[in-house]
Amino acid sequence: MLKTVLQKIGLTEKDAEVYLACLELGTQPASVIAKKASLKRPTTYLILEALVKKGLVSEYVGSNVKYFTAVSPEYLLNFVEKKRRELNSHQRELEQLLPQFQNLTNPYSLSPKVRFYDGIEGIERVMNDTFTANEPIRCFTHVDAWFSNQATKDYILWYGKHRTQEKGMDERAIAIDTPTARKYLEEDYPDIEGKQHSFFRWLPKDIQVFQNEINIYDNKMSIVRITPKELLAVLIESEGIASTQKSIFEVAWRTALPGKRELEKLKNGHRNGLKTKEL
Repeated sequence: MLKTVLQKIGLTEKDAEVYLACLELGTQPASVIAKKASLKRPTTYLILEALVKKGLVSEYVGSNVKYFTAVSPEYLLNFVEKKRRELNSHQRELEQLLPQFQNLTNPYSLSPKVRFYDGIEGIERVMNDTFTANEPIRCFTHVDAWFSNQATKDYILWYGKHRTQEKGMDERAIAIDTPTARKYLEEDYPDIEGKQHSFFRWLPKDIQVFQNEINIYDNKMSIVRITPKELLAVLIESEGIASTQKSIFEVAWRTALPGKRELEKLKNGHRNGLKTKEL
């Protein structure tokens, strides 16, 4: 469990083994740490030097022998925060240089129109593409599927917060009506107070026609499939398909039952957030 968490924050498997060995042993030379970690001494020494550069291990020389000590576990939080700041800096730099990358694209090459992904990383990649949308996202969502395992639940909770609070992007979603979905979408959803970016409607309980997450925006449609046996995602780029799916969504939107937030908004006469004609 501890090794898995260390790998999630950016350490390799061997990095994690050496760091944990250092924690257990206290201050020791590389030879002792190598034995504890079941690694060769030269390999362990290189890993220790790398961990020193990361700030996770300290070193000192005594009697011509180099000793290594793991820093306090609390520093791991600082390590993660430092990586987050570095990633944010890299993201800003990439956003500035993106037009230059796009100028290098061969206009005569054919981009893939349908892309398939699997695993949680694939799902995240496809969902994150919605952040490129230049219009409100139309969505068919299945909250219970997202909440069926911890990894997908953690992601969709982050996604909702990031889309509304960081990106300020609008969305209309039609959801399968369940107690879990009602609580999340009508009570816990992270819209900014005073600026509503999300409206939800419910399928009638006798019409539960989809088991996937579907997002439609610009000239794209994405499909996410989450079951105990499947973690799949598909991204389709086609003006014709996207246009057809948008029309299907609008028909479904008129049939779906207004959610609590929409009813309150209409009742109070407020018109912040999405325009009334978009409801």
